[in-house]
Amino acid sequence: MEKKYYKRLDLIRLLSCIGVLLYHIGYVYGVDLLKGGYLAVCTFFVMTGYLSVVSSMNKDNFSIKEYYSNKIKKIYLPLLIVAFSSVAIISLLESIDWLNLKPETTSVIFGYNNFWQISAGADYFTRLISSPFMHFWYISILLQFELIFPFIFIIFKKVGKKIGKGIPSLFFLMLGLASYAYFCTLIKNGEINPAYYGTFTRAFSLLFGLSLGFFHSFYKPIVIKDKIINIIVFYFYIIATILMYFVVGTDFCSLSISMIISTIISLRLISYAAKDIKGKNKIDIIVSSFSSISYEIYLVQYPVIFILQTINMNSILKIVLTILITIILSYIIHFALNIKKSRIKILSIILSIFLLGISVFGLYKYITTEDHTKEMEKLKNDLAENQKLIEKQREEYLNKKKSEEDEWQKVLNDLSVSEEELKEKVRNMQVVGVGDSIMELAVRDLYKEFPNGYFDAATNRTEKAAKEVLKDLKNKGMLGDVVILNIGTNGSCLGACKEEVMEILGNRTVFWLNATNPDYNTFNPSLIDLASKHDNLHIIDWITVMKENPGYLISDKVHPTVKGCKLYAQTIYNALYDFYLKEYNKIKEEKIKEHEDLEKEKITFIGNELLLGLYPYLQNDFDNSEYIIDKDFTYNSLKEKIKEKIDDKSLSHNMVLVLDKKINISNNDYSELIELLKDYKLFIIDLGNSIEFNNENVIVINFNRKIKTNKEYISFDNIHLTEEGSKALKKEIDSVLKK
Repeated sequence: MEKKYYKRLDLIRLLSCIGVLLYHIGYVYGVDLLKGGYLAVCTFFVMTGYLSVVSSMNKDNFSIKEYYSNKIKKIYLPLLIVAFSSVAIISLLESIDWLNLKPETTSVIFGYNNFWQISAGADYFTRLISSPFMHFWYISILLQFELIFPFIFIIFKKVGKKIGKGIPSLFFLMLGLASYAYFCTLIKNGEINPAYYGTFTRAFSLLFGLSLGFFHSFYKPIVIKDKIINIIVFYFYIIATILMYFVVGTDFCSLSISMIISTIISLRLISYAAKDIKGKNKIDIIVSSFSSISYEIYLVQYPVIFILQTINMNSILKIVLTILITIILSYIIHFALNIKKSRIKILSIILSIFLLGISVFGLYKYITTEDHTKEMEKLKNDLAENQKLIEKQREEYLNKKKSEEDEWQKVLNDLSVSEEELKEKVRNMQVVGVGDSIMELAVRDLYKEFPNGYFDAATNRTEKAAKEVLKDLKNKGMLGDVVILNIGTNGSCLGACKEEVMEILGNRTVFWLNATNPDYNTFNPSLIDLASKHDNLHIIDWITVMKENPGYLISDKVHPTVKGCKLYAQTIYNALYDFYLKEYNKIKEEKIKEHEDLEKEKITFIGNELLLGLYPYLQNDFDNSEYIIDKDFTYNSLKEKIKEKIDDKSLSHNMVLVLDKKINISNNDYSELIELLKDYKLFIIDLGNSIEFNNENVIVINFNRKIKTNKEYISFDNIHLTEEGSKALKKEIDSVLKK
């Protein structure tokens, strides 16, 4: 008789396997594959609960010993092989520092990794590459479930038979709802890690699976009887699952909703799959083959990703290589532990010996590896204390910066107000004007423009006559700081005469109008020559104004019309205003330059934990600097932060990058940052990237050379600096920045 099997269950298992694998690959390698693939874990939990009940019910005599023996072989033994093999391989790779090797591996082999990850504060959605065992939280919950399941099954099988068939199903349904409610509560309170890793909080999918398993064991699955509609509905759920893998992200606001939907869909899929018992065709054999190694694929995938993510290669090639290696290793483990056919039994034995050898070596490395838990705890506490100092300093820095900005804004406002007030200030100046008939004609308009001024003008007044007038005004104390002269139309005196005029006026600011009459060829050049010798003499270009407005002079081309008189007064006012505006702008520019020079002296330190550890040594000498620290900086997040600071114009002229090797920035990445910061002075601390740039605005502080010759500078984790290392790096920074 042809052996029957659950075709659709294998399809569900395969689909879930693909979902998790592509999710992990996509998220770690930064490629958008299946961002909702993590939901497949809900399906695995449902299937585990369901199949545990159904398969146990199908046995004539359920044996606890046999159950445990079977689970040890199928679940625990592959786990140990993968765990110790991972330890063995990673211990040989100098490029990987796995500090939690001992405590994390211990949590895996003893089945409490989910609790360890809660205590370690590991965030599954943001720290997917911190260890090769990040995904083993699921296996730990699975082991915890398998440990107690036989007793649950025996008790509730009896309850179902003796008290009521529906009681086991109802009990686990209610317990599952309680688990889900607790999960939602923790998510709402922002307790992501306890919610995601907690045994009871994640048990709702398992419990619903148990509920369905007991229901199907005591009753029949509730499905549509029509075969065609049955198939349509089943594949509708399959499509819905695939869509969720593509659409649902890791937004914690929708996490609880998406997980319960995924769980419900999984329950319905299993209900339809449980009725589809058929023999295998060729396609089914392929599906079954991959489905049979789904557990091994889950175990192997993350250690493979963890190792390959340190290798610099094309993303597509890395993805393909990850999938191939994962599948090959999964088949090797599966064959070594499960193949019993005589024709490949030798291969199975060879593979078993090979895996045993690697595992034993991994066990040895696990036992002999030093446990850095206490050192890491101290480092964690030290960094936490430094973080408090940073937060306090940042608050002080922001307050000081705000105070400086407010003060500078006040200066700008005062300067702006002064500019507005300048027109009135010029208008109210106590100017003194001495001139001939041209000024005499416009004297009324002049008093309108300068109501506080004094104007002495007379017909046919020559420069010599004006000189005497100026002497008289000076003797009487009537000369102000600003003097306006309009003399020269009635003939030009010798240079000595003009020098005498300037000697009388002394250091006063003098404005002298040039002449439009035919004799200007004598007077105007001499006036230009005089202005070149006296910084306080400024020529008002009345000639150009009249050339642009020829109708504003009467027929003698010298004296202004009524409109010309008004233009004459306005021209003098404009000349004075332009002069004082230039003086004012000069003062304004000087203040702005002084402010900019002070700003150029400021420094922004940007970094990760390296900067956090270095901060106590920097704070005293660089207390007026800004410190931007993110322990989880990636290249992209770093670049975005720098762009943000540039866009809001809050980045200091001098920027120091203090990054350890965890961020893994390539030379091409640095080139992008340098281009982004081309208008800034950039200092880069090099701790092993061998950075070399010829840009004028970039200075590389190569501290890696110091570390190579002074091993006491680097900490046990080969990432952080020791106290001696921090002091030495501080000296290096001082020697460069204080230049």
